Amino acid sequence: MPKLRLINPRNPLNGLVQSDVARRITLGRKAIFMPLGLMVAAGTVPREWQVEIVDECTGPLSVAKDADLVGITAMTCQAPRAYQVADAYRLLGVPVILGGIHPSGLPEEALRHATAVAVGEAEGTLPRMLRDFAVGRLSGIYRAEGDVEIATPRRDLLNPRDYFVNNAIQISRGCPQRCKFCTTQAMYGGRYSVRPIEAILQEIRDLRMKRVLFADDNVVGHFGWAKQFYRELAKLRITWTGQATLNIARDDEMLALMKQSGCGGLILGLESPNPESLREGNKTVCAADEYLPLIRKVQQARIGTWGSFLMGFDADTVESLHAAVRFARAARLGISCYPILTPYPGTPLYDEYGAAGRILTRDWAKYNGATVVFQPKRMSVRELANCQMAAFREFYSWASLRERLTLWPLQKWAWIINISINQGFRYYYRRQKKRMPDFREAEMWKETTV
Repeated sequence: MPKLRLINPRNPLNGLVQSDVARRITLGRKAIFMPLGLMVAAGTVPREWQVEIVDECTGPLSVAKDADLVGITAMTCQAPRAYQVADAYRLLGVPVILGGIHPSGLPEEALRHATAVAVGEAEGTLPRMLRDFAVGRLSGIYRAEGDVEIATPRRDLLNPRDYFVNNAIQISRGCPQRCKFCTTQAMYGGRYSVRPIEAILQEIRDLRMKRVLFADDNVVGHFGWAKQFYRELAKLRITWTGQATLNIARDDEMLALMKQSGCGGLILGLESPNPESLREGNKTVCAADEYLPLIRKVQQARIGTWGSFLMGFDADTVESLHAAVRFARAARLGISCYPILTPYPGTPLYDEYGAAGRILTRDWAKYNGATVVFQPKRMSVRELANCQMAAFREFYSWASLRERLTLWPLQKWAWIINISINQGFRYYYRRQKKRMPDFREAEMWKETTV
């Protein structure tokens, strides 16, 4: 029986759980997320294969000639390590497949380190690649085309106790929106697909957990299907969280069904309250002046609101980014994050910035949402980097916590997460013996020339 080893290479972002404070908060877990993509890929492997998953985020990886074929996934920040591991296996004569978001965005680059590259979903590529391997013709780039049936993940191949988040389930794939900074276009080519409802419900039953996370780009990509799903989901009496676009708040029935089905909170990709930035990013699902009333509607449905804001659009300035944080506080978002805009390979933004000569580095390890890898238009690199940390400092300040969160009804998990982030950043900057950036000191960030 041939053996397939699927590898999740070391991820720089996993350092978030390596501090003493983080280990206490995460109950000593080794990594944040189970590699759901690899578990799904394993679910597509025919029975005549022996398959295993090795996650380097939870333990050391030993490269040896003890597998017939190796498959390696990679987000962009994982790409350098993925290529290193792939090269090591190929030196031993073991064929290697590279797949995932980064190889899908830059397949020709990935092919320099692999026998073959999978572009797009494993369901549409991996079975064909395994058939070609069996007859000795595995080679080149394989692209997923047309609709695929989303596979059930092989959860039995990993230890859930190694992960802080071990309850992630995929109900759909892709997103109908066309935001020019989003990697879903590179991965799915604009396709949006859903799983059979009964298959999702059965996976939830098998998981035997009362809280689950839907690891989708958009849990309401198809309103009609979503309503049907949430009607059925309500029968399981679970609590769930997921990511959605704010236009759900225009549909009262949708909000009611989501709440009845157990929705406890939604991550909303707001990106910016600045209309110019939304236009620049082709974020067209809602206008900026709709944000506050629509967020209020979600909150009135007693669904938690967690916002994500991108920092670094051409329209952004230090002042406008400070205004975005003030907006997040005024909207009383339970949680908010502030990743730096990143031109990921495979996105229109990457092509645009590359053509304009604005990309400062192609060290993929720095493509992590926490490093400025392009030249901003109205700020210096230092100013943009400081804005991100100043945003976290202000949003998770004690004053902000008191004005956003309630003690009755008690927002238990929001308080726990907010206090954890507050203390985590304080701990990090104390250890580094640095002062955390503060918007009140923004004048000091300006770069001067002599």
